[in-house]
Amino acid sequence: MLTPLVTEIQRFSLQDGPGIRTTIFIKGCPLHCPWCHNPETLNHKNEFYYYASKCTSCARCVKVCPSGSLGLVHVKNKMPAITIDQSKCVLCMKCVDACFFGAREVVGKSLDIDSIVREAVADKMFYQHSGGGVTISGGEPLLYPEFTLELVRILKTKEKVQVTIETSCFANWDKIEPLMKFVDLFIVDIKSMDSEKYKHVIGGSLQKILSNIENLIRLKAAVRIHLPIIPGFNDSASDMEAVVEYLGQFADKLDGVDVLPFHSYAAGKYAQLGREYRYKGINDLPIQKVIPLVNALKQKGVHQVTVGGIIGTTTPTRYEGDIGIMTMPYTPNKKSMDSQTQRG
Repeated sequence: MLTPLVTEIQRFSLQDGPGIRTTIFIKGCPLHCPWCHNPETLNHKNEFYYYASKCTSCARCVKVCPSGSLGLVHVKNKMPAITIDQSKCVLCMKCVDACFFGAREVVGKSLDIDSIVREAVADKMFYQHSGGGVTISGGEPLLYPEFTLELVRILKTKEKVQVTIETSCFANWDKIEPLMKFVDLFIVDIKSMDSEKYKHVIGGSLQKILSNIENLIRLKAAVRIHLPIIPGFNDSASDMEAVVEYLGQFADKLDGVDVLPFHSYAAGKYAQLGREYRYKGINDLPIQKVIPLVNALKQKGVHQVTVGGIIGTTTPTRYEGDIGIMTMPYTPNKKSMDSQTQRG
């Protein structure tokens, strides 16, 4: 069984499914969305963050670097600066070990399933009181189907907790179907209804993703859709009309839809990882931009539509203009509650 690295086990998570949750972030993804808000989870291998503000330019990292990727640049009247040539770096992590000041930090740790489960269920009493549980996220959990299946099996059958998976659904169906026995809620991204955009910008197959979503719905799995809305990629009126038309077919079968306007919070992570951020300087998408999408989905009869997603034990549904701002409690639709009862 191929075991992934884990970038973080985030306790008291409030935005990765209903209630108070623990979210397990798996490292590795078959897609390459240029706006990804978790860039540290894209590469399946170890990486390191470099925190320039903590660096004293002592050059210990330069001295131990076996590949010559690190250097020390002296600029007149300024503090020396550490440089890195990413093309030479072999990710040996010797620079991390050599740093006395915490300027470098390994991203991704190897944990066995027992260790992951032990930490994931430490807050079980909070799950029970809030309707929460454990979310497997990433990266892409379906990149490691045997590992993910075993993890959700233990969480559901032995620990008796609610299990959610956040996924792109870009995987073969035979890797997804076995999960249905143990997973209470599938949260699935739809990034565009344009197959060419998926192929050339994201790297995945829209046809495969939609086929998997439709299979989950047909077999009565609880499915919640995330719609990240990205400036210049899928924020046009035609883009929104296409996704509304598609989701409208399943309006009464979906657990809900969360509209997620673009934000640039991850820009710092790209810099710390030494990567180019293609959305640098792009402004966050204002809520007003997605109000027509929210209204159109509701008119199609979608059970629940939010801007920003489920948060804690309530789902904020922020409508502006004529509708105002309101917050309503998260209550799974009957299909979702039935599936949880059957799997419990």
